[in-house]
Amino acid sequence: MEWEKIAKRIDAALLRADSTRGELTLLAEEASSLGYRGVCVPPYLVTVGKQLLEGTGIRTCAVIGFPFGYSSLAVKLYEVGHTIRGGADDVDYVVNLSSYFSDGPEPIMVEADNIVAEAKSYGEKVVKAIIEVGHLNKMQLTELSQACASSGVDYLKTSTGFGPRGVTVEDVRTMLAATNGRVPVKAAGGIGNLKQALEILEAGASIIGTSHGREIVQEARGKGHT
Repeated sequence: MEWEKIAKRIDAALLRADSTRGELTLLAEEASSLGYRGVCVPPYLVTVGKQLLEGTGIRTCAVIGFPFGYSSLAVKLYEVGHTIRGGADDVDYVVNLSSYFSDGPEPIMVEADNIVAEAKSYGEKVVKAIIEVGHLNKMQLTELSQACASSGVDYLKTSTGFGPRGVTVEDVRTMLAATNGRVPVKAAGGIGNLKQALEILEAGASIIGTSHGREIVQEARGKGHT
């Protein structure tokens, strides 16, 4: 795969607790230079990110309910509206696993219904449901993927990057199989080099979320992925 195509499928993440505006400025320059799909930032940095990426065609992604997902639905809906008004093109929200383990898939569908409706009320915004795969077995991951997909999310996402483990090829395949491939997958969590990125893409992921975009793309260029 050409390095440009790999770059175009990367959402570059700046999501550490101590992320700064200065780091975002550098990441925006990197994203523009290498041609990433998007830059994923905390709500606090959304407006700055949008300004820095203006005119590049690179999407500004905001995380919602991050990183644990157990905020109330009302709080998540406020975050969705607030970040979109601030410039977010995508919202990556963390699914409330506490509600799932307490009450089953029904509250997951209610949450997804409401978040999708809120985001789409602002136009063509993209919604990604983050299902923290490290807390789930295969059956649970399948059930949660189906619950979110039934509500019209645009992507299923594998991890926040702050969970108990990173993404695996099997996670991606399980999530795609759960919806018969109808809902694409954004794979995130522990993707730090070209080998991992290519394995995940070959498993069927459409987008990669990583804080190691530069390393992946430079490695691809160096190995002749042209």
